[in-house]
Amino acid sequence: MDSPHPTPGAAAPVNYKVAITEQRTGQILVFDRTAQWADADVHWSFSTGNAPGWDHPFEIRFRDTRRYGALALMTFGSPGEGRAAIVDMSGKAHVTRADLVWSARITSYPHCIERVPGAGTVVVAGSRDRLHVFGPSSSDPATLKEVQTLEFAKAHAVLWDDQNGLLWVTGGTVIRTYRVDGTMRASRLVRQGPDITIAGNGHDIQPDYSRPGTLLVADSHHVYAVDKATRRLTTLASLPYPKSYVRHAGGQAMWTTDPNDEDSVWGGPTVHFSEGGDRTRAAAQIYKARLYTTRFH
Repeated sequence: MDSPHPTPGAAAPVNYKVAITEQRTGQILVFDRTAQWADADVHWSFSTGNAPGWDHPFEIRFRDTRRYGALALMTFGSPGEGRAAIVDMSGKAHVTRADLVWSARITSYPHCIERVPGAGTVVVAGSRDRLHVFGPSSSDPATLKEVQTLEFAKAHAVLWDDQNGLLWVTGGTVIRTYRVDGTMRASRLVRQGPDITIAGNGHDIQPDYSRPGTLLVADSHHVYAVDKATRRLTTLASLPYPKSYVRHAGGQAMWTTDPNDEDSVWGGPTVHFSEGGDRTRAAAQIYKARLYTTRFH
């Protein structure tokens, strides 16, 4: 291991770092893109112990803060019992629930989490039917408290757009945007702009790091490019049940799929890449794969 934890955003085009949500073992793992993804190749990990409400990690993303530096934002759970959580990444390479700086019980099956810089706001997508908005009373994430709940059927993904000051959300057949009014405990989401209609159940929103004005949205069978300025939607690919899709600044695409939509497992052992070969971790159940970066675009 070259350091206690990798440096977000410092990846070279041919060998960047990838984080996966591994649902069989209840772990989030960070690997080099070009490694073999064996246990000895793990750069950073978060382990839940598969405690009730902490099983099935669904989301991992990395965000910068003035107080803590890089934080990892995560969601976990099963229908009716889940958690949203934040952990400080500055200390150790392998962390557990004992290292959390904040967590909250989310019973609406949380699939995604985002932090809005400046406002201190955290938004969690409960995939059953709602968005949960948390505001802090200070710069300490431990003070986060739920301040707003919005109905949003099948909310699966949220992403902050720092270029346009908007929160993008997808779920069901809708992509929707919100502005954030107020800060801290006064933070509130307000709908902004027209909805965009997609064909299937929206599952993921990520930046296209090779085209900063573009977002990538995955639904049940498609991947779309969304122009953030015009809201124009273009179909990029047809895939079987994509769970995550992103493109590195160097142009390489990375995605995960559900290889068997008929069973109770929502991922397989393989992360797919548009070039350079896929990566497989034997017996893993990988829901999402994320670039290890704190960048929003």
